Amino acid sequence: MDKVLIVDDEKSFLLSLHDGLSKHKEKFEVLCADNGREAIDILRTTKVNLLLTDLKMPEMNGFEILAWVLRYQPKLSVIVMSAFGTPEIEERAEAMNALQFLNKPLDLETVESAIFEGLSTGTNSFIRGITLATFLQLMHVERKTCTLTVTSAGKCGHLYLFAGELVNAEIGDISGIEAALSIIGWDNAEIVMCSVCERRENVINFSMEHLLMEAFRAIDEANHGIKANKQLKSIVNGSDRDCCKTAATQGEEVGADHINTSTDGNNAKTSALENDSEQNHLTTPKGVQMMEEKMEVLKKIKGFIAAGAFSADGEIMAEVSVSSTLRLAEVGALANDILLKAQEETDIMGVGRGSMVHIVAPKANLLMRCLNENTDFHNSEAGRAHIHMLVVLEADANVALAKMQLEKVILDIAEEVR
Repeated sequence: MDKVLIVDDEKSFLLSLHDGLSKHKEKFEVLCADNGREAIDILRTTKVNLLLTDLKMPEMNGFEILAWVLRYQPKLSVIVMSAFGTPEIEERAEAMNALQFLNKPLDLETVESAIFEGLSTGTNSFIRGITLATFLQLMHVERKTCTLTVTSAGKCGHLYLFAGELVNAEIGDISGIEAALSIIGWDNAEIVMCSVCERRENVINFSMEHLLMEAFRAIDEANHGIKANKQLKSIVNGSDRDCCKTAATQGEEVGADHINTSTDGNNAKTSALENDSEQNHLTTPKGVQMMEEKMEVLKKIKGFIAAGAFSADGEIMAEVSVSSTLRLAEVGALANDILLKAQEETDIMGVGRGSMVHIVAPKANLLMRCLNENTDFHNSEAGRAHIHMLVVLEADANVALAKMQLEKVILDIAEEVR
C-alpha cells in the first residue's frame, strides 16, 4: 500500500488532515510528523511514496527536508504547502514538471486531489522529484538567507542567498552570474544548507525570477536541440558573401522558444535611426563611443567573439570584437535579413512580430535582437528607440548569460535615445 508522509508543526492541522484522510485508508496510509527531524527519521526507515510538507517549522524546517530529499531520495514525489510566486514562473514550473504547491489555508478536498494526483503513475501534470531550480524558487518565495553548497557529477559550487535573492555564486575561480546560471543548470544536484549567507555583496543584480526563467529557457533549448543550417558556418569563417546569402534565403530552423513574440512591432523597411532626429546622435562619434562602452560588458561572457549595434536596415553603427578576422558589418547585415524574415513569418502566423532570433551553427551561436518601441512599426516616433543588436559567440559559449546581458545592453542604449 502507498504511504503518504505529511509534515507540519501545527498539530491541530495535522490531526484534522489525518482524520479527514482516514476514509481512504484502503488506498493509502497516512504518516505524520510535526517537525523535520521526525520526518527524516521516517523517510530513512520507511518507504514513502509521497511527501506533503510545510516550509516553516522549528528544529528542521521544510527547506532542510527538501535538501535531504534532493540528496537521498530525488525521485520522491513532493507537495509543498506554501504561497507560490509569480504566475509566469508557476506556469513554466508546471510545464517542466517542477514542484507542486498548495496555498494555505487548505481544505480537505484540495489535499485529497493533490495526493491522488501525486500517487497516480499515469499523470503527466504532477511533478516527480525536486530540482535545484524549484528549490531556489521556494527559497525566493520564503525570502530565505543562506549559503547552499551544490554538488553534481564531481562538480561543486556555492550559491549565496540574501532575503530570497541570489546575490553571488562561485565555482572555483568563476563567480557571479556566470557561475549562478551554470550551477542552476546542473542535473542531479545535491544540496547542503548553511543558515548564514557568506557573501553579502550583490554582484549578480538580476532578480531570482529572471535567473530562473533563463534557467528554464536554457533547459528548453537543450531539450529541443535546435539546429541551424550548416551553411551558416561560412559566416564565422569569413567565407564569401554569396554563400551566406544562400543560407539566409533558405532560412534557418528557429524554435518557437527563440522567437519572442513581442507585439511592439518591427519595420523591415523603415529605419527609425535614419528618420528620427533624436536617434541620429547614435551615429555621431559621441554616440558610437557610448554604444561601444555599453557593449564592453559583453566581452566578459565566456566564448564571446563580437557584438554590434545596427540600424533597422542592418547598417552597423558600433562594434566590439575580440576577433581580427570576423567581418561583423557583413555578418550583421545577413543576420538582420534573417531576423526581418523571421519577423515577417511570425506576423503571418498571427503571433506578433518576433524580437529575437538565436542561430545555432556548428562553430558559433548568433543572437540577433530587435528593440522597436514604436507603436506603428511602419513609422518612427520621437523619443522611441528602434535598434538592432547582434552578438556572436563560440559554439560552447554561455548563451543564457549572453541573452541576459544583451537585453540589458540594448535597453541601456535605448535609454540614451528616449
